[in-house]
Amino acid sequence: MAGKKNKAQYECMADSLAEETLKEAADSFFGQRRSIENALQEYQAKVEQLREIQKEVFRSQATLYFLLRSGNPPTVRGFYTSIGVDPDAVPIPPENTPPDLGCLRVPWGIRTKSRYGALVRETYAEVVQTAHAYMYGRYYNDPENPRCKRVTVHYKQLERMCREITAKIEQANQFNTPSQALQFSKQLNVEQTEKESLAGIPLQYNLDEDMAFVAPDFTCARLDAYPDFPKAKEVDSQIKSYAAELYAQAPKEIETIITTVKKTKPASG
Repeated sequence: MAGKKNKAQYECMADSLAEETLKEAADSFFGQRRSIENALQEYQAKVEQLREIQKEVFRSQATLYFLLRSGNPPTVRGFYTSIGVDPDAVPIPPENTPPDLGCLRVPWGIRTKSRYGALVRETYAEVVQTAHAYMYGRYYNDPENPRCKRVTVHYKQLERMCREITAKIEQANQFNTPSQALQFSKQLNVEQTEKESLAGIPLQYNLDEDMAFVAPDFTCARLDAYPDFPKAKEVDSQIKSYAAELYAQAPKEIETIITTVKKTKPASG
């Protein structure tokens, strides 16, 4: 009688331990999958945010290029070369990107040539600023805690985020597969496992391929990398010298560009 009682207690304890172990295994398996799914959703949302930020860089580029003889390709390439930047390393904005002439102000100056050089310099400075924010982020006050700083989404952040998610996915696909979880849970039921073993039923599942996570491909995000542009003050003389050359080559064209900028009304708001 006592033996039966002890056996019942043992079976009850075993069932309890198996149930607790199964719950922990399920929490680990599904918890990891939820974590990866949330990370993928957050990553994709940030990709969309960064695409919007890149549009700001495109606009600043288009504005600068308008000043460089209305985006004449050799002129644009010559500008970058003059300041020590590889033209091929600079992403090309979409053709339909309009210049934001309303944000420009023609600096004061006695000669048109000097005014043009200063205008090109200031517009280039905006390219540097927007490209840097796109690549490395821009700090701003945390609205919930003004004493803290937060940073906007940026290229380097997403590049790192993609690597981290890929590492988690590779680990999950290799060491926390659906078949492993099912095999583990089924093996906790010793009696059922023995019956299936005697009946010749294999203890394996083919869910791994169907349920495997696909790692994000950063190249498919269609996000361009920008070089580290020199600050405008560091290449001030080069910019003014190049602008002077352009003015000497096509003074009437440059004067028309400046006149167009003057006539453009600032954007409202």
